[in-house]
Amino acid sequence: MDIHGQHAHQSLMKSETQRQLLDAYAGSTTLARDTHKAWQEWQAARQARQDAERMSRESEVERERLTWQIGELTELNLLPDEWTTLSQSHTRLANSAELVQSAQQAVDVLSENDDSCLSQLAHVQSRLSKLSNLDPRLSDTLSLLDSVDAELREVVYSLRDYASDIDQDANQLVEMERRLDLLMSTARKYRVQPADLADKLADWQQQLAALEASVDVEALSVAEAASLARYRALAEALSGKRRQAASELSERISGEMGRLAMGGARFAIELSALAEPGAHGMESIEYLVAANAGTSLRPLAKVASGGELSRISLAMQVVISQVASVPTLIFDEVDVGIGGRVAEVIGHMLRDLGQRYQVLCITHLPQVASCGKHHWQVSKREHKGQVLSSIAPLDAEQRVLEIARMLGGVELTQTTREHAAEMLASNAAAL
Repeated sequence: MDIHGQHAHQSLMKSETQRQLLDAYAGSTTLARDTHKAWQEWQAARQARQDAERMSRESEVERERLTWQIGELTELNLLPDEWTTLSQSHTRLANSAELVQSAQQAVDVLSENDDSCLSQLAHVQSRLSKLSNLDPRLSDTLSLLDSVDAELREVVYSLRDYASDIDQDANQLVEMERRLDLLMSTARKYRVQPADLADKLADWQQQLAALEASVDVEALSVAEAASLARYRALAEALSGKRRQAASELSERISGEMGRLAMGGARFAIELSALAEPGAHGMESIEYLVAANAGTSLRPLAKVASGGELSRISLAMQVVISQVASVPTLIFDEVDVGIGGRVAEVIGHMLRDLGQRYQVLCITHLPQVASCGKHHWQVSKREHKGQVLSSIAPLDAEQRVLEIARMLGGVELTQTTREHAAEMLASNAAAL
Protein backbone atom coordinates (compact mmCIF):
# COMPACT_ATOMS: atom_id res chain seq x y z
CA MET A 1 0.00 0.00 0.00
CA ASP A 2 1.28 3.45 -0.94
CA ILE A 3 -0.26 6.60 0.57
CA HIS A 4 -0.04 10.04 -1.05
CA GLY A 5 -1.17 12.67 1.44
CA GLN A 6 -2.58 16.17 1.02
CA HIS A 7 0.67 17.72 2.31
CA ALA A 8 2.93 15.89 -0.14
CA HIS A 9 3.46 19.12 -2.11
CA GLN A 10 5.00 20.69 1.00
CA SER A 11 7.43 17.85 1.65
CA LEU A 12 8.36 17.90 -2.04
CA MET A 13 10.55 20.93 -1.32
CA LYS A 14 12.70 18.90 1.07
CA SER A 15 15.87 17.41 -0.36
CA GLU A 16 15.22 14.14 1.46
CA THR A 17 11.82 13.76 -0.18
CA GLN A 18 13.24 14.59 -3.60
CA ARG A 19 15.95 11.97 -3.18
CA GLN A 20 13.52 9.30 -1.98
CA LEU A 21 11.11 9.91 -4.86
CA LEU A 22 13.88 9.64 -7.43
CA ASP A 23 15.13 6.41 -5.88
CA ALA A 24 11.59 5.04 -5.80
CA TYR A 25 11.16 5.75 -9.50
CA ALA A 26 14.60 4.29 -10.27
CA GLY A 27 13.76 1.14 -8.32
CA SER A 28 16.85 1.74 -6.21
CA THR A 29 15.31 2.14 -2.76
CA THR A 30 17.03 -1.00 -1.48
CA LEU A 31 20.30 0.00 -3.14
CA ALA A 32 20.04 3.45 -1.52
CA ARG A 33 19.46 1.83 1.86
CA ASP A 34 22.46 -0.45 1.38
CA THR A 35 24.57 2.54 0.32
CA HIS A 36 23.60 4.45 3.44
CA LYS A 37 24.44 1.43 5.61
CA ALA A 38 27.81 1.08 3.86
CA TRP A 39 28.47 4.78 4.47
CA GLN A 40 27.74 4.33 8.18
CA GLU A 41 30.10 1.35 8.32
CA TRP A 42 32.79 3.37 6.55
CA GLN A 43 32.31 6.26 8.98
CA ALA A 44 32.61 3.87 11.92
CA ALA A 45 35.78 2.35 10.44
CA ARG A 46 37.25 5.80 9.80
CA GLN A 47 36.43 6.90 13.35
CA ALA A 48 38.06 3.75 14.73
CA ARG A 49 41.20 4.47 12.72
CA GLN A 50 41.28 8.10 13.83
CA ASP A 51 40.78 7.08 17.46
CA ALA A 52 43.58 4.55 17.12
CA GLU A 53 45.90 7.18 15.68
CA ARG A 54 45.06 9.52 18.54
CA MET A 55 45.66 6.77 21.08
CA SER A 56 48.88 5.89 19.29
CA ARG A 57 50.12 9.45 19.63
CA GLU A 58 49.06 9.66 23.25
CA SER A 59 50.67 6.33 24.14
CA GLU A 60 53.88 6.96 22.21
CA VAL A 61 55.59 8.31 25.34
CA GLU A 62 54.48 5.26 27.29
CA ARG A 63 55.71 2.91 24.57
CA GLU A 64 59.07 4.67 24.47
CA ARG A 65 59.39 4.41 28.25
CA LEU A 66 58.51 0.72 28.27
CA THR A 67 60.81 -0.01 25.34
CA TRP A 68 63.74 1.71 27.06
CA GLN A 69 63.12 -0.05 30.40
CA ILE A 70 62.68 -3.43 28.73
CA GLY A 71 65.93 -2.87 26.86
CA GLU A 72 67.77 -2.04 30.08
CA LEU A 73 66.56 -5.17 31.88
CA THR A 74 67.10 -7.33 28.81
CA GLU A 75 70.74 -6.28 28.73
CA LEU A 76 71.14 -7.69 32.26
CA ASN A 77 70.57 -11.20 30.86
CA LEU A 78 68.77 -12.21 34.03
CA LEU A 79 68.92 -15.91 34.92
CA PRO A 80 66.17 -17.81 36.75
CA ASP A 81 66.48 -17.21 40.53
CA GLU A 82 69.77 -15.46 39.86
CA TRP A 83 69.62 -13.11 42.84
CA THR A 84 69.01 -15.92 45.35
CA THR A 85 71.64 -18.23 43.85
CA LEU A 86 74.23 -15.48 43.45
CA SER A 87 73.67 -14.16 46.98
CA GLN A 88 74.25 -17.60 48.44
CA SER A 89 77.39 -18.15 46.34
CA HIS A 90 78.72 -14.72 47.32
CA THR A 91 78.18 -15.38 51.02
CA ARG A 92 79.98 -18.71 50.72
CA LEU A 93 82.91 -17.29 48.75
CA ALA A 94 83.25 -14.24 51.00
CA ASN A 95 83.57 -16.53 54.02
CA SER A 96 85.49 -19.34 52.32
CA ALA A 97 88.60 -19.07 54.51
CA GLU A 98 86.59 -19.33 57.69
CA LEU A 99 84.55 -22.20 56.29
CA VAL A 100 87.64 -24.18 55.24
CA GLN A 101 89.36 -23.52 58.54
CA SER A 102 86.32 -24.57 60.55
CA ALA A 103 85.88 -27.73 58.49
CA GLN A 104 89.54 -28.65 58.97
CA GLN A 105 89.33 -28.01 62.68
CA ALA A 106 86.34 -30.30 62.88
CA VAL A 107 88.26 -33.01 61.00
CA ASP A 108 91.17 -32.63 63.41
CA VAL A 109 88.92 -32.97 66.42
CA LEU A 110 87.18 -35.97 64.97
CA SER A 111 90.12 -37.93 63.56
CA GLU A 112 93.49 -36.23 63.22
CA ASN A 113 94.52 -35.42 66.80
CA ASP A 114 95.97 -38.03 69.11
CA ASP A 115 92.99 -37.58 71.40
CA SER A 116 90.49 -37.29 68.57
CA CYS A 117 86.97 -38.56 68.87
CA LEU A 118 87.70 -41.57 66.70
CA SER A 119 90.80 -42.42 68.78
CA GLN A 120 88.83 -42.17 72.01
CA LEU A 121 86.02 -44.19 70.49
CA ALA A 122 88.46 -46.89 69.33
CA HIS A 123 89.83 -47.15 72.86
CA VAL A 124 86.31 -47.59 74.27
CA GLN A 125 85.47 -50.18 71.61
CA SER A 126 88.58 -52.19 72.42
CA ARG A 127 87.85 -52.15 76.15
CA LEU A 128 84.19 -53.17 75.74
CA SER A 129 85.14 -55.89 73.26
CA LYS A 130 87.20 -57.59 75.96
CA LEU A 131 84.46 -57.12 78.55
CA SER A 132 81.82 -58.58 76.26
CA ASN A 133 83.65 -61.90 76.57
CA LEU A 134 82.89 -61.73 80.27
CA ASP A 135 79.33 -60.46 79.83
CA PRO A 136 77.61 -61.05 76.47
CA ARG A 137 75.01 -58.39 77.30
CA LEU A 138 77.58 -55.75 76.26
CA SER A 139 77.45 -57.01 72.67
CA ASP A 140 74.48 -54.74 71.80
CA THR A 141 76.26 -51.72 73.22
CA LEU A 142 79.36 -52.61 71.27
CA SER A 143 77.27 -52.79 68.07
CA LEU A 144 75.95 -49.29 68.72
CA LEU A 145 79.50 -48.02 69.13
CA ASP A 146 80.43 -49.62 65.82
CA SER A 147 77.59 -47.69 64.18
CA VAL A 148 78.76 -44.45 65.81
CA ASP A 149 82.28 -45.10 64.56
CA ALA A 150 81.02 -45.60 60.99
CA GLU A 151 78.92 -42.42 61.08
CA LEU A 152 81.76 -40.35 62.50
CA ARG A 153 84.02 -41.53 59.71
CA GLU A 154 81.31 -40.50 57.19
CA VAL A 155 81.23 -37.06 58.80
CA VAL A 156 85.01 -36.79 58.48
CA TYR A 157 84.92 -37.78 54.80
CA SER A 158 82.10 -35.27 54.14
CA LEU A 159 83.96 -32.41 55.86
CA ARG A 160 87.10 -33.12 53.89
CA ASP A 161 85.16 -33.07 50.60
CA TYR A 162 83.38 -29.86 51.64
CA ALA A 163 86.66 -28.11 52.45
CA SER A 164 88.24 -29.17 49.19
CA ASP A 165 85.24 -27.99 47.13
CA ILE A 166 85.12 -24.46 48.52
CA ASP A 167 86.34 -21.96 45.91
CA GLN A 168 88.56 -19.22 47.26
CA ASP A 169 89.06 -17.31 43.98
CA ALA A 170 89.31 -13.61 44.86
CA ASN A 171 88.68 -12.51 41.26
CA GLN A 172 85.45 -14.45 41.17
CA LEU A 173 84.39 -12.78 44.40
CA VAL A 174 84.95 -9.37 42.83
CA GLU A 175 82.83 -10.31 39.80
CA MET A 176 80.06 -11.56 42.05
CA GLU A 177 80.04 -8.33 44.04
CA ARG A 178 79.96 -6.28 40.85
CA ARG A 179 76.99 -8.29 39.57
CA LEU A 180 75.15 -8.01 42.87
CA ASP A 181 75.72 -4.26 42.97
CA LEU A 182 74.34 -3.92 39.42
CA LEU A 183 71.22 -5.92 40.25
CA MET A 184 70.71 -4.00 43.49
CA SER A 185 71.08 -0.56 41.88
CA THR A 186 68.71 -1.51 39.02
CA ALA A 187 66.13 -2.85 41.47
CA ARG A 188 66.40 0.31 43.58
CA LYS A 189 65.93 2.42 40.44
CA TYR A 190 62.64 0.74 39.61
CA ARG A 191 61.59 0.33 43.25
CA VAL A 192 61.41 -3.45 43.29
CA GLN A 193 63.25 -6.20 45.11
CA PRO A 194 66.29 -7.57 43.23
CA ALA A 195 64.70 -11.01 43.16
CA ASP A 196 61.63 -9.51 41.37
CA LEU A 197 63.50 -7.99 38.41
CA ALA A 198 62.68 -10.89 36.09
CA ASP A 199 58.96 -10.62 36.94
CA LYS A 200 59.10 -6.87 36.33
CA LEU A 201 60.61 -7.44 32.89
CA ALA A 202 57.83 -9.89 31.98
CA ASP A 203 55.19 -7.42 33.19
CA TRP A 204 56.59 -4.59 31.06
CA GLN A 205 56.75 -6.85 28.02
CA GLN A 206 53.05 -7.70 28.47
CA GLN A 207 52.16 -4.00 28.80
CA LEU A 208 54.04 -3.15 25.62
CA ALA A 209 52.40 -6.01 23.73
CA ALA A 210 48.98 -4.78 24.88
CA LEU A 211 49.77 -1.26 23.68
CA GLU A 212 50.91 -2.49 20.29
CA ALA A 213 47.81 -4.67 19.91
CA SER A 214 45.39 -1.94 20.99
CA VAL A 215 46.64 0.60 18.46
CA ASP A 216 47.03 -1.51 15.35
CA VAL A 217 46.53 1.48 13.08
CA GLU A 218 47.62 -0.40 9.98
CA ALA A 219 44.94 -3.07 10.38
CA LEU A 220 42.30 -0.42 11.03
CA SER A 221 43.43 1.50 7.95
CA VAL A 222 43.01 -1.65 5.86
CA ALA A 223 39.50 -2.14 7.28
CA GLU A 224 38.66 1.49 6.55
CA ALA A 225 39.84 1.19 2.96
CA ALA A 226 37.77 -1.97 2.48
CA SER A 227 34.62 -0.32 3.85
CA LEU A 228 35.19 2.75 1.66
CA ALA A 229 35.64 0.55 -1.41
CA ARG A 230 32.35 -1.23 -0.67
CA TYR A 231 30.59 2.11 -0.21
CA ARG A 232 31.98 3.47 -3.49
CA ALA A 233 30.90 0.37 -5.40
CA LEU A 234 27.34 0.72 -4.12
CA ALA A 235 27.29 4.51 -4.50
CA GLU A 236 28.52 4.35 -8.09
CA ALA A 237 25.85 1.81 -8.97
CA LEU A 238 23.28 4.06 -7.29
CA SER A 239 24.54 7.10 -9.19
CA GLY A 240 24.16 5.29 -12.49
CA LYS A 241 20.55 4.36 -11.77
CA ARG A 242 19.79 7.87 -10.55
CA ARG A 243 21.21 9.51 -13.69
CA GLN A 244 19.17 7.28 -15.95
CA ALA A 245 16.00 7.72 -13.90
CA ALA A 246 16.45 11.50 -13.55
CA SER A 247 16.39 12.03 -17.30
CA GLU A 248 13.35 9.83 -17.85
CA LEU A 249 11.46 11.12 -14.82
CA SER A 250 12.06 14.76 -15.78
CA GLU A 251 10.59 14.16 -19.22
CA ARG A 252 7.54 12.32 -17.93
CA ILE A 253 6.76 14.87 -15.21
CA SER A 254 7.09 17.70 -17.73
CA GLY A 255 4.51 15.88 -19.85
CA GLU A 256 2.11 15.47 -16.92
CA MET A 257 2.54 19.15 -16.02
CA GLY A 258 1.38 20.01 -19.51
CA ARG A 259 -1.82 18.01 -18.92
CA LEU A 260 -2.34 19.99 -15.68
CA ALA A 261 -2.64 23.36 -17.46
CA MET A 262 1.04 24.16 -17.12
CA GLY A 263 1.80 24.36 -20.81
CA GLY A 264 5.38 25.35 -21.56
CA ALA A 265 6.52 24.43 -18.05
CA ARG A 266 9.59 22.25 -17.72
CA PHE A 267 10.79 20.01 -14.93
CA ALA A 268 14.34 18.74 -14.44
CA ILE A 269 16.34 16.86 -11.83
CA GLU A 270 19.89 18.09 -11.30
CA LEU A 271 22.53 15.71 -9.92
CA SER A 272 25.65 17.45 -8.60
CA ALA A 273 28.74 15.58 -7.48
CA LEU A 274 29.60 16.07 -3.82
CA ALA A 275 33.09 17.10 -2.73
CA GLU A 276 33.05 14.27 -0.20
CA PRO A 277 31.14 10.98 -0.30
CA GLY A 278 27.78 11.51 1.38
CA ALA A 279 25.53 9.44 3.59
CA HIS A 280 23.07 8.90 0.72
CA GLY A 281 25.39 8.75 -2.25
CA MET A 282 28.00 10.77 -4.07
CA GLU A 283 25.69 13.44 -5.46
CA SER A 284 23.16 15.99 -4.30
CA ILE A 285 19.70 15.90 -5.86
CA GLU A 286 17.66 19.01 -6.59
CA TYR A 287 14.37 19.42 -8.43
CA LEU A 288 14.28 22.34 -10.85
CA VAL A 289 11.28 23.86 -12.57
CA ALA A 290 10.54 26.51 -15.16
CA ALA A 291 6.89 27.37 -14.50
CA ASN A 292 6.45 29.24 -17.78
CA ALA A 293 7.79 28.99 -21.29
CA GLY A 294 10.96 30.98 -21.84
CA THR A 295 12.01 31.03 -18.20
CA SER A 296 15.11 29.31 -16.88
CA LEU A 297 15.11 26.33 -14.58
CA ARG A 298 15.34 27.24 -10.90
CA PRO A 299 15.01 25.29 -7.63
CA LEU A 300 11.47 24.10 -7.09
CA ALA A 301 11.10 25.72 -3.65
CA LYS A 302 12.04 29.16 -5.00
CA VAL A 303 9.84 29.53 -8.06
CA ALA A 304 6.68 27.44 -7.71
CA SER A 305 3.49 28.98 -6.30
CA GLY A 306 1.19 27.01 -4.03
CA GLY A 307 -1.09 25.93 -6.86
CA GLU A 308 1.81 25.11 -9.15
CA LEU A 309 3.49 23.12 -6.40
CA SER A 310 0.31 21.11 -5.85
CA ARG A 311 0.08 20.25 -9.55
CA ILE A 312 3.79 19.39 -9.78
CA SER A 313 3.42 17.19 -6.70
CA LEU A 314 0.44 15.40 -8.21
CA ALA A 315 2.26 14.93 -11.51
CA MET A 316 5.16 13.45 -9.58
CA GLN A 317 2.89 11.15 -7.58
CA VAL A 318 1.08 9.95 -10.66
CA VAL A 319 4.32 9.14 -12.48
CA ILE A 320 5.86 7.46 -9.43
CA SER A 321 2.70 5.46 -8.86
CA GLN A 322 2.91 4.06 -12.38
CA VAL A 323 6.06 2.18 -11.44
CA ALA A 324 4.90 1.26 -7.93
CA SER A 325 5.07 -2.38 -6.93
CA VAL A 326 2.24 -2.07 -4.39
CA PRO A 327 -1.30 -3.10 -5.41
CA THR A 328 -3.14 -0.31 -3.59
CA LEU A 329 -2.65 3.46 -3.89
CA ILE A 330 -4.33 5.94 -1.56
CA PHE A 331 -4.60 9.62 -2.52
CA ASP A 332 -5.66 11.73 0.46
CA GLU A 333 -6.89 15.13 -0.82
CA VAL A 334 -3.99 15.51 -3.23
CA ASP A 335 -6.18 17.91 -5.22
CA VAL A 336 -6.11 20.55 -2.48
CA GLY A 337 -5.78 24.07 -3.94
CA ILE A 338 -6.90 22.92 -7.39
CA GLY A 339 -10.20 23.39 -9.19
CA GLY A 340 -11.93 23.86 -12.52
CA ARG A 341 -10.67 22.10 -15.62
CA VAL A 342 -7.47 21.02 -13.87
CA ALA A 343 -9.55 19.14 -11.30
CA GLU A 344 -11.21 17.24 -14.14
CA VAL A 345 -7.81 16.33 -15.57
CA ILE A 346 -6.75 15.08 -12.14
CA GLY A 347 -9.82 12.90 -11.97
CA HIS A 348 -8.98 11.41 -15.35
CA MET A 349 -5.38 10.80 -14.27
CA LEU A 350 -6.51 8.94 -11.15
CA ARG A 351 -9.09 7.03 -13.20
CA ASP A 352 -6.33 5.89 -15.56
CA LEU A 353 -4.26 4.71 -12.60
CA GLY A 354 -7.28 2.75 -11.44
CA GLN A 355 -7.02 0.62 -14.57
CA ARG A 356 -3.77 -0.86 -13.22
CA TYR A 357 -4.07 -0.54 -9.44
CA GLN A 358 -6.66 -0.35 -6.73
CA VAL A 359 -6.92 3.41 -6.21
CA LEU A 360 -8.63 4.96 -3.20
CA CYS A 361 -9.11 8.73 -3.33
CA ILE A 362 -10.38 11.11 -0.66
CA THR A 363 -11.60 14.31 -2.31
CA HIS A 364 -13.94 17.28 -2.00
CA LEU A 365 -13.97 18.02 -5.74
CA PRO A 366 -16.91 16.71 -7.81
CA GLN A 367 -14.72 16.61 -10.94
CA VAL A 368 -12.44 14.10 -9.18
CA ALA A 369 -15.14 12.18 -7.33
CA SER A 370 -17.19 11.60 -10.47
CA CYS A 371 -14.31 9.65 -12.01
CA GLY A 372 -14.54 6.91 -9.40
CA LYS A 373 -16.05 3.51 -10.08
CA HIS A 374 -17.26 2.99 -6.50
CA HIS A 375 -18.10 5.60 -3.88
CA TRP A 376 -18.23 5.74 -0.09
CA GLN A 377 -19.39 8.62 2.03
CA VAL A 378 -17.34 9.55 5.10
CA SER A 379 -19.36 11.47 7.67
CA LYS A 380 -19.10 12.65 11.25
CA ARG A 381 -21.81 13.00 13.87
CA GLU A 382 -21.96 13.79 17.56
CA HIS A 383 -23.28 11.14 19.93
CA LYS A 384 -23.37 11.59 23.71
CA GLY A 385 -20.65 14.20 23.66
CA GLN A 386 -18.39 12.23 21.32
CA VAL A 387 -17.69 12.78 17.63
CA LEU A 388 -18.08 9.55 15.68
CA SER A 389 -16.85 8.93 12.14
CA SER A 390 -18.55 6.50 9.82
CA ILE A 391 -18.19 5.30 6.25
CA ALA A 392 -20.95 3.89 4.09
CA PRO A 393 -21.14 2.70 0.47
CA LEU A 394 -23.36 4.66 -1.90
CA ASP A 395 -25.78 3.21 -4.42
CA ALA A 396 -26.39 4.73 -7.85
CA GLU A 397 -28.96 7.27 -6.68
CA GLN A 398 -26.93 8.28 -3.63
CA ARG A 399 -23.89 8.80 -5.84
CA VAL A 400 -25.81 11.30 -7.96
CA LEU A 401 -27.03 13.12 -4.86
CA GLU A 402 -23.55 13.40 -3.33
CA ILE A 403 -21.94 14.63 -6.55
CA ALA A 404 -24.78 17.13 -6.94
CA ARG A 405 -24.28 18.31 -3.36
CA MET A 406 -20.55 18.79 -4.05
CA LEU A 407 -21.50 20.80 -7.15
CA GLY A 408 -24.26 22.97 -5.76
CA GLY A 409 -24.13 23.04 -1.98
CA VAL A 410 -26.94 22.22 0.46
CA GLU A 411 -29.90 23.16 -1.79
CA LEU A 412 -30.04 20.74 -4.67
CA THR A 413 -31.66 21.71 -7.96
CA GLN A 414 -32.74 19.61 -10.85
CA THR A 415 -29.95 21.19 -12.88
CA THR A 416 -27.24 20.12 -10.45
CA ARG A 417 -28.74 16.62 -10.28
CA GLU A 418 -28.70 16.34 -14.05
CA HIS A 419 -25.16 17.70 -14.19
CA ALA A 420 -24.02 15.19 -11.57
CA ALA A 421 -25.67 12.31 -13.40
CA GLU A 422 -24.06 13.43 -16.65
CA MET A 423 -20.60 13.58 -15.06
CA LEU A 424 -20.97 10.09 -13.60
CA ALA A 425 -22.29 8.65 -16.85
CA SER A 426 -19.54 10.25 -18.91
CA ASN A 427 -16.79 8.91 -16.68
CA ALA A 428 -18.42 5.49 -16.39
CA ALA A 429 -18.34 5.21 -20.18
CA ALA A 430 -14.61 5.86 -20.12
CA LEU A 431 -13.92 3.01 -17.67
